[in-house]
Amino acid sequence: MMTESILILAGMAILLIGSPGPAAMALAATGSGHGFKQGLPLMSGLVAGVLLTGLLTSIGMLTLLNQWPELKLVMQIIGTGFILVMAVRMLRQPLSEDSLAVRPDFGFRSGVVMNILSPKAYAVFMLLITEFMPPVDHQWQGIVLLESVALVATLIVTSGWLLFGRLLGQLIQTRSARQKMRAVFASLMILFVMPLLVTMPG
Repeated sequence: MMTESILILAGMAILLIGSPGPAAMALAATGSGHGFKQGLPLMSGLVAGVLLTGLLTSIGMLTLLNQWPELKLVMQIIGTGFILVMAVRMLRQPLSEDSLAVRPDFGFRSGVVMNILSPKAYAVFMLLITEFMPPVDHQWQGIVLLESVALVATLIVTSGWLLFGRLLGQLIQTRSARQKMRAVFASLMILFVMPLLVTMPG
């Protein structure tokens, strides 16, 4: 019974954490433009950010955000602005002939910031905790279980998006076509944060 509950938790974590969003587009863009290895710093940052977000949610971060709407709004503004800056930088920076020799647009810090400044990420973990967490005897056991499942799920989905981008990069060889593909990924990053801008109080 416990094993089945953990598998359900893991499946939902993969679906929720791995859903398309700005982080996924950044990974795919990095993989397509620079390769899998060059995308590992961003991937590592996203993994670290997810684990930190899960830990903060477990100790009451989402409750704090609900009690202090102003803090949630500030995080929403900063996080949205950060993603928009990342997307614009991707749009403006041209690809080099040797993309492997060029530093990727996004690294470890970008991955961490994208998660810890996202109120949606805390909501995802709260959903996992309240709806899919197997019963445990102590809080610390629940935290360890949640973090372990989140680690495996994030490794699966981030490596998947990075590999997806890498495969696209191998299929699209010309510089102009790859530049257009980067523009598509950047545009999708902006599209994914548009709902956040709409829901901000005027």
